[in-house]
Amino acid sequence: MAPAKRFAHSKFFPAMLDVAILYNETTLPADHPDYASEAGVLEAVEAVEAALAKTGHRSRRLPVGASPASLAAAFEAERADVVVNLCEGLQGTGAGESQVAGLLELCGAAHTGAGSECLSLVRDKARTKWLLLGAGLPTAAFLRLSPGEALPASASALLDQGPLIVKPACEDASLGIGPASVVSDLASLERQVEEVGRRYGDALVEQFIAGREFNVGLIALPEPQALPLAEIDFRHRAGGWNLVTYDAKWTPDSADYGGTPVTCPADASPELAAELVCVSLAAFRLTGCRDYSRVDFRVDERGRAFVLEVNANPDISPSAGLARAIGVSGLAYDEFIRRLVETAFRRGGRL
Repeated sequence: MAPAKRFAHSKFFPAMLDVAILYNETTLPADHPDYASEAGVLEAVEAVEAALAKTGHRSRRLPVGASPASLAAAFEAERADVVVNLCEGLQGTGAGESQVAGLLELCGAAHTGAGSECLSLVRDKARTKWLLLGAGLPTAAFLRLSPGEALPASASALLDQGPLIVKPACEDASLGIGPASVVSDLASLERQVEEVGRRYGDALVEQFIAGREFNVGLIALPEPQALPLAEIDFRHRAGGWNLVTYDAKWTPDSADYGGTPVTCPADASPELAAELVCVSLAAFRLTGCRDYSRVDFRVDERGRAFVLEVNANPDISPSAGLARAIGVSGLAYDEFIRRLVETAFRRGGRL
């Protein structure tokens, strides 16, 4: 396969770049419980397309179907200076996100966002948390359990310390997270681990940090910098646990969606803000993120911050949290997209 066309090695920087917007076509039926999160990428595609038109670059859509062979053929036929990689999966699974990035790398295509190694790492929440702990970064106590695995004694010991949250170990976008995800007894824990295992595979069982939830957006175009902090406002919730469920992200007419507005910039003390930014930048570098990222935190009643997860290539649609933080920072969305594409072009298709 011939590599994608590149100019990054040259002193010449064309006034107009030829940009391919790569994204995953929806494969789930409209009545599938996870359909909204998969179809949400289309908003980002339209926004990036509009931004590129305003900034003078030429773009075309490059949808990824169910077949990896069709993707390889598309790369062969659709040469581009830069690929804006908005692909979040392949063949209906999130694991395909890193595999698509790997194919871009093998083709030598200059592309936006994180590389395949980073995407594979951060998708695995347990592996990421082990890495964070090894580097001295704070994250809550946890276990990883496989479907059908009997609960170990350490699960009871962890439960003795307080409520636990059970979620898919290798998914994002709040998939599998709902009101029943927080458990306080062994029977509920077993039931929730079984449910997650049935739908998604391995479960991450994590100490539930009852407190405030923040996220820190970061952009590196080219040098990493933190955007204004954002906080999930749980004061309007009608009841239940304070957490961001799947409905809170993807179902606008739900109580969870209305009960979890976001405040940006967040009202945080200078000391807490500085700690969150410092840890976010460290996590960004540690996991190998690139161009843009988001790090999610919970902060307990004692003011201790814990990393929930590191999100490489988070949603960049205008309605998403990263775009909100970019706007609050004073950077226009169109300018962000221009810098994103041109940074990727200068970097070229290096692995």
